[in-house]
Amino acid sequence: MMETAETRVAAVAAEIQGLAPHIAQLEQRVRAVITAPQIAALEGRERAETLLPCEIGAEALGRCRILVANNVVVLETLGVISLTRYVFELLVWLRTIHQVPMKSLRFIMLSLKDGEDHISEHIAHLEAEAQFLDEMAERDNPVPGMKALSEEHGKNLTAELVHNFNKARMDAIDFEARRHFVAYAADARVNGYGFQAHLIRKKAVAASQADLEAKRQVRLDFVSRFGQTLIDEAGGVSKWNWFDSAKAVGMEPEYQYIYRYTSRLLHATPTSFYTASKNLELSEMRLLLEYVYVRLLDVIDVVTDITVRAEEKRGSRSN
Repeated sequence: MMETAETRVAAVAAEIQGLAPHIAQLEQRVRAVITAPQIAALEGRERAETLLPCEIGAEALGRCRILVANNVVVLETLGVISLTRYVFELLVWLRTIHQVPMKSLRFIMLSLKDGEDHISEHIAHLEAEAQFLDEMAERDNPVPGMKALSEEHGKNLTAELVHNFNKARMDAIDFEARRHFVAYAADARVNGYGFQAHLIRKKAVAASQADLEAKRQVRLDFVSRFGQTLIDEAGGVSKWNWFDSAKAVGMEPEYQYIYRYTSRLLHATPTSFYTASKNLELSEMRLLLEYVYVRLLDVIDVVTDITVRAEEKRGSRSN
């Protein structure tokens, strides 16, 4: 029986799904190594080069399980593109850490810094939102408009005119709030714009500032545990460049094709904007799924090697 494009796509998807048990088993194995007393007790350089790569590998496998379950059972263009891109980037990081285990420190530091930056940006947005709601509260004052309406209609002013005026005024303000990407716009319509601004500052901003301080403390504890010298040796929080990083681990050709190809489809570039097809062709779907399959095998191989190193370390410390 001749194989069709549809059957081949389905077959590759099934192969990817078939990796799920292997990924889950390896994840269990890695987590067992992480909790082994000989590994958990490591500190300094040994911890950075042995325990942290295992922790990152375990989390990577967990993410792979979720991604396969969410994006391969039902094939959809954006899901497959996103999965392809994610697996590429994940493998670049894992190969970087496998090649130079100390880079695990840089991975964690970048993660911690990104977490702080995200909350800082969220706080800035909340403060800007509260300021905008204050401005909306000033505009929500019906007195000037009612005075003008009364002067216009005089004795002919009716309850219906007043109702329609107030509704149009509130609808205009509410719609402007929606257009300004105000997260609390719906709450403001109920609580009032001025009071909602107060609530944002008192509760949302305060909670986020507490969260930011907690994350900052986690980073400071991390730096204290490993020392700034080791972290600087690993690259600290220097900017990560995907092209250079892919090239360093022998994945430059994939960057040139897969990374740029998926970027072209994911982003609103002029090329993607005028592309007639909105969905992947079956041949393109098959290509990307084949890539995901073989690179997931590579993820398994790399994490296995990282785990074996740690297991050997555990064995040597037991003797």
